Amino acid sequence: MTWDIEDRTVVVTGGNSGIGQATATELVRRGANVTITVRDPDQGRRAAEHITEQSGRAASWKVLDLASFDSVREFVGSVIADVGRVDVLINNAGVYIGSRRATPGGHEWTMGVNHLGHFFLTCLLASDAATRPSRIVSVASDVHRHAKRDLDFADLSCPGHYRGTEAYARSKLANILFTKELARRLNGTETTAFAVHPGLVATRIAQDGDSVFGSLAWKVGAHWMRRPSEGAVGPVFLASEPGIEKHTGRYFADARPTDPSKAAANDAAARQLWELSAAAVGCDLDLRRV
Repeated sequence: MTWDIEDRTVVVTGGNSGIGQATATELVRRGANVTITVRDPDQGRRAAEHITEQSGRAASWKVLDLASFDSVREFVGSVIADVGRVDVLINNAGVYIGSRRATPGGHEWTMGVNHLGHFFLTCLLASDAATRPSRIVSVASDVHRHAKRDLDFADLSCPGHYRGTEAYARSKLANILFTKELARRLNGTETTAFAVHPGLVATRIAQDGDSVFGSLAWKVGAHWMRRPSEGAVGPVFLASEPGIEKHTGRYFADARPTDPSKAAANDAAARQLWELSAAAVGCDLDLRRV
């Protein structure tokens, strides 16, 4: 059957602003049934109303805090109860913080939200064939090329003196390695996985008090950055384009497959990251049901 996004159920994490909101808006406009995730209910209501106004069709929202494994479990239970199965999962939400802090589970915050939260969400949905999405898209970044420390992922923390830029780059590297290993583990099923670089986009990342320096730098550079609608080109393409199954596991820049860094092409690192992540979240794909 030819892939068509119309009437498909789509979840976009972090859909209240930026790339996530632009992605959700375009997919709703194309006929998808989209649920965005937010940490704050008021932001969820406002974002869903904005998407509806822009697209002419309704969008829904649910609370999800990717820093909390309990929140991820609650979200998955809720969305499955509501829709039964998510056809497309877009792992879009991301954070940048200027100083080290820990999630409720004790993990470094940037890796905990940008990678582990999405790993757990994906694992819970993909472990059962009845709820496994057909397409899983993770929004990464070419910033992954600047990751310098522990590229083989001996552990999940950000080793050494904490720098927000290094922690963020390493989390984006993790997004790509996760996609690579996810595609390998789901080989032979009808599920495909992709990672995508949306370009340098003027979003709200680092704008909510997480990093004073990051916020200032982002505001100064925003004039030269892409608009969220431009950043959404890649996620929308990977969610909706038919005939791209052969590219599962690949890294895209917008709508084009491209080669990531050497570290992001390391099969052993991808497997090591997977094993550490599965142990950290307490979830692994049940291969007997894959």
